[in-house]
Amino acid sequence: MNKNKKSLTVAQIICLLVAALFMLIQMFNLKGIAARTHYSFIRFMPDMLHNMTLIIVPMIFGAVYSRKKLSASESFKYWLMASATLIIYYVLFFCKLPGHFNMWRIWGMLFPIIASTSVLFAGLLFSLLVQSHLYDLLHKLTSKQSWLILSLLTIFGFALSAGNLTFQYSIYGLYLILFFAWGMFLAQVSINGKALSLIVTGGLISLVVVLIGVPGFDAVYWSQIVAGNGGGDWNREFLNNPSSPFMFLMVVAIFLLFKKIILTFNTKQMRLFVPLIILMDAPISAKFMGSFRFTGSSTINKLLVIIAVLVIIGIWDLILERYLFQFKPFKRVITYLDHESNLAKICEKLWAVFIKFIISNRVNLLTWAWFYLLSFGSFLIESDNLRIQISTAKTINAIVYLLGTRFFAIILTTILLDALFSVFYFVTTRYWTSNTLVSLIAIGWAVANKIKLLLRGEPIYPTEISEIVNWKTLLPMIGKTTVIVILLAILLVILLNVFLEIKFPIKKRGSWKRRGIWALVSLLLFMTPLRFNHDGGAIYHVNRGFDNKQTFRNPERDIQVNGPVLNFLNYIDLQIMDQPDNYSASSIKTLSNKYAKVADRINKTRKNDLHKQTIVFNLSESFVDPNTFPTIRFDHSVSNPVKFIESMKSRSSYGTMLSAGYGGGTANMEWETLTGLNMGMFKSTLTPYVQIVPNFDFYPTIGMNFDYKSAVHPFIGTYYSRREDYHRFKFDKFVYTGSKYKVIDQKKLGKSGYNSDFTTYANGLHQINSRSGGQFINLISIQNHMPYNNWYPNNEYIGKISGELFNTPAIREQMATYVKGTQYTDKAVKQFIGEIDKIKKPITLVFYGDHYPSIISQSYTAKYPVEMHSTRYFIYSNKYARAHGAKLRLPRKANNFVSSSDFIAMMLEQTDSKVTPYQALLTEVHKQLPAITINFKGDKGFELIGRKGQVIDPKYLTKKQQALLADYETIQYDMTAGKAYGLKIDGFYK
Repeated sequence: MNKNKKSLTVAQIICLLVAALFMLIQMFNLKGIAARTHYSFIRFMPDMLHNMTLIIVPMIFGAVYSRKKLSASESFKYWLMASATLIIYYVLFFCKLPGHFNMWRIWGMLFPIIASTSVLFAGLLFSLLVQSHLYDLLHKLTSKQSWLILSLLTIFGFALSAGNLTFQYSIYGLYLILFFAWGMFLAQVSINGKALSLIVTGGLISLVVVLIGVPGFDAVYWSQIVAGNGGGDWNREFLNNPSSPFMFLMVVAIFLLFKKIILTFNTKQMRLFVPLIILMDAPISAKFMGSFRFTGSSTINKLLVIIAVLVIIGIWDLILERYLFQFKPFKRVITYLDHESNLAKICEKLWAVFIKFIISNRVNLLTWAWFYLLSFGSFLIESDNLRIQISTAKTINAIVYLLGTRFFAIILTTILLDALFSVFYFVTTRYWTSNTLVSLIAIGWAVANKIKLLLRGEPIYPTEISEIVNWKTLLPMIGKTTVIVILLAILLVILLNVFLEIKFPIKKRGSWKRRGIWALVSLLLFMTPLRFNHDGGAIYHVNRGFDNKQTFRNPERDIQVNGPVLNFLNYIDLQIMDQPDNYSASSIKTLSNKYAKVADRINKTRKNDLHKQTIVFNLSESFVDPNTFPTIRFDHSVSNPVKFIESMKSRSSYGTMLSAGYGGGTANMEWETLTGLNMGMFKSTLTPYVQIVPNFDFYPTIGMNFDYKSAVHPFIGTYYSRREDYHRFKFDKFVYTGSKYKVIDQKKLGKSGYNSDFTTYANGLHQINSRSGGQFINLISIQNHMPYNNWYPNNEYIGKISGELFNTPAIREQMATYVKGTQYTDKAVKQFIGEIDKIKKPITLVFYGDHYPSIISQSYTAKYPVEMHSTRYFIYSNKYARAHGAKLRLPRKANNFVSSSDFIAMMLEQTDSKVTPYQALLTEVHKQLPAITINFKGDKGFELIGRKGQVIDPKYLTKKQQALLADYETIQYDMTAGKAYGLKIDGFYK
């Protein structure tokens, strides 16, 4: 055969196409397709296909590379090709699906072996590195000796691993050297017709054994599980494994049938397989290839993708062969490796180059290491005694958590600190001074945030930087001792800096022009936070790829997991709302006048003054009528857990409330009820309590219409910055665990760690009775908060719940715990209403659940969008209130599906209370528009829900309704992203 020929024969082209199809089809998620089949053995075919690939590809390479000894340059060429392919592949992936960018993928892109991108590629690289040694060994041994050794190794590989090798990490690529050696051996021995027939027969028998044995042993495994006899200590697919002798016999039969054609390929042609292997195994392949949809048929889409990929691979291989290896730095390495056959000397040379690099760049590397330690230290400072609260009920070791899950957030902070250093160094030209300034800023900022966390339960926000002018009043809050310690620490650091500059001066390499370029780049880097929250932008995705993912729900936790630097930058440019046309102080004044007239019209028929009423807004944590869960079924032997609350249908305004969250978002629902504003109007996902309210010294709520307003929450008071925000709401009192106001009658149910609803209502009742006049109370419960860990003894709902969405024992147990909790809520509500009915003053209770509990997978919200964003509400006025003008209930049909932002208007109507211009606007929005909520599809913008739960397209709104919606949006903009002109207009809000 002519080894230098460049053209391929027809037979070779056909074989390459078949091999490519065999490998490229594995880019797609075949397991999902196979799992839907009626034939059990087909479910195991994707794994079988992949395991056969792991065996036959190294054998083919071994056969082709069996002709002569290789230099190490061949392995280097393979590594270059794989890395270049991965870089382009990942760039295309990030451009196509930017939301999937993360730095771990960059690591996998640059270091495919270390990141275990492909075990098959790693195995080929290891095989090529030891090919010369295998070549020498096989030529020293006789054919019988080689056959015996390879056979024993194959059998031992299976016996010693019990067929349980998983091939998830690159280290398992060492095992593939065995198949490479088999390929080298089989290429050099001749197989007569009789032996070939026996091997092919053995391969067919092996195929039958695998096809029957794998599903058979799988059935045995699961029967043991069901019977409670374990089953988890053996591999039920041991026959379908690269170490399985049966799989090996199948592949050997195929290899020998195509041996003649395989041996016609040369080493250069084998490099075509590198892009094929990368595309087949890269972790992003299934997601990336599945994102292309040319037609309505998934099969046709896959076929078109494979055809396109084949063409691209052919072109890409030509580009790599022509240009990659000619790049001067790579060419020098290839030339060196071609002339150096000793692997030990190559490693020695590589080590020497590495040490030289370390020494020549030691200042930069040590600087980076110091900034990384600074960054990590700043994260730890914000932790709570080296603990981080990852949920309301669980904390974890801060060091383990940060290094394990926030590694790149620390790296991003390090990059920003180094950028700041570059600017200082360009200005001062002094290394230690610049380093000291960065260190002081990093640690000082972390300490300042920690002090505020301890004092106020929240970090420093960008809007508070101007407070530095009030340093005289801030210092006493910090404490004299703390201030002295801080000043002494700063003095010591300055003295240390002077000492280092004099005794150990350091001059970084590089001209002033180079330093100037780096300083300019660093300044540009500090502009990127202006785009951190611009959803969909490149900076937004890169920022999140560095694990900087702000939730804006729990400020204390956010700063602990993102660090003080990133946490601050995340608040710099919040995307709240687009400014409405013609927004100005005069336009808000015009709207005030417009709705003052509407208020006058409404007030002609209203008799009561709101401030004389006692109004309780009761957020019931995660409360949903269990009977409304999709697909749920209760056994006939158990009672309705919420029969009293359901009975409120006949004696209160009762219906369904639309929640802007699933499994979370409590403060958002609370914000809607207190302000009358709506989450659906925002441009992006945010938490107003954290991102909006802190921007204002005073924020208007329904509470401002009362002489006295308070909040009661028998739990931690720092969540969502409640303590500070309630000050901004001008609440007179906030009762929470740990506050100066004692939480009375603390009672926990079963093994739950949360205070019960009985505690919530006892404290609510205590507050009602503490004052003789009208007041507003924001009452928040905690009992039904996740998790749902079988808290309650003698729970009659255990084993009595079924349904399509409750398909595992764990979910059914969690649901039973939740249902029992709602039963306790039902009893507590009944008791509370009984008590307020005895009180001789007008009391109205607005009861609502804030969101669904996070039990059912959120993936089902696409199937049941409205249902899984719906909770129960009722508005009840006590006997005394009804005797003095309050309604029993509002019209049921008109108030079935409502938003929590409708509650102010509904409460005012039920209590027959007069309204302000702003409340008149809310009344018109409630009366004239469908319920407004977030877009449940995840798209930007709001969604309109009709009174029967149907989605209404905004284009069907009348001109009058569209104008009303625009007025509402303008007022919300003014009080969230605007200038708050409405606060300056007397009588608009109050």
